[in-house]
Amino acid sequence: MALKLIVENDRNELSVFDFDGNLISVGRSENNDLVLKERNVSRHHFQLEIVDNRIVIQDSGSYNSTFVNDLEISGKMEIFVGDIIAVGDYNIFLEQDEDSNLKTASTVKEGKKTAEEDLLLAKKGYIGGKTFPLRGAETVIGSHASADVYLPKKEIPSMHSKIIFDGNMYLLVKGDYEEKYSLIVNDMEVPSVDMRNGDEIRVDEFIFEFIEKGEEYDPIPYLLKAEEERREKLRKDMESKAIKSVHDRDDSEITEVKKKPGSKVIKNPLYLGIAIAGLIVLAVVIIVIVSVVL
Repeated sequence: MALKLIVENDRNELSVFDFDGNLISVGRSENNDLVLKERNVSRHHFQLEIVDNRIVIQDSGSYNSTFVNDLEISGKMEIFVGDIIAVGDYNIFLEQDEDSNLKTASTVKEGKKTAEEDLLLAKKGYIGGKTFPLRGAETVIGSHASADVYLPKKEIPSMHSKIIFDGNMYLLVKGDYEEKYSLIVNDMEVPSVDMRNGDEIRVDEFIFEFIEKGEEYDPIPYLLKAEEERREKLRKDMESKAIKSVHDRDDSEITEVKKKPGSKVIKNPLYLGIAIAGLIVLAVVIIVIVSVVL
C-alpha cells in the first residue's frame, strides 16, 4: 500500500503528499516526514505505521491530542483509508494509491550518502535508519513530543540528554533524571562529552552515531532491521488484539468531540459539571428577570 495524505489547513487550502515507506512521522519539527508548521501542532505529533496493508496510528504525546473521525485516540489504533485525522488547524484525509506498491528499505537503490550537515544517524531501535540534522544552538534527545530527537518509548526520560553547539564544538550533556538512564557514549558512562565523528550514543534500546558534515554514511542496513522489528511487533499486537480498530471502540474508550481547528476540549468531569451548573444558574436568572419585567 502506498499512502496518500491530503492535508487541509484552516484556510481550506489542500496539499497532497505521497508516502511509500512504512513509518510516517507527523509534526512541526523539520525532522518529520510530514511537516505541519502551525503552532498548535506539537514538534512530534503522531505517527503512522503500515504493515500487511493495515494502517496503525499513535499519538506521540502531543499537547493538543490527535483525533480520528472526531474521536480522540489513545494508544495505538488501527485506522482505514477514508478516515480523517485532525491535528491543530489541519484535517488530514487518508487515501490509497492503487497503482503503487509500498516500498521498503530493501527496494531502495540508494546506499551510501554524504552528510550535507552534521547529523545523528539512528543505528538501532524503532527509528533505525532515520537521520536527525543538528541545527541551532541546542538539540534535545528524549521521549517528550517537543524533543528534537523524539524517542517513541515513554519509559525514557522526557529530556534524556541534549547537544549544545557553541559555534565550533558539539557538547553532549546528560539530562536531569535517575541513574537508570545514564549517558552512554562509546560504551562508557559519562556526564558530558565533546562529540567527534563516529561517536555512538546509547539511549536504552536506541543507538545513534554522530556524523560530521562531508562524511559518508549508509542508513539502509539500519532501515532494514528497524522495518523488520516494527513489522513483527505490529503483527503480534494485532494477532493478540492489543491494537483495536478506531471504529470498534465502545463509549468507555473514547472521548467524543465535535472537533474544529483550534478548539479546546473539556476532559475533566468536574470542570464540565461546573460549566453545566453555571449555565443552569444563568438560565434561571434570565427567567426571573423576564418574569419581573413582564
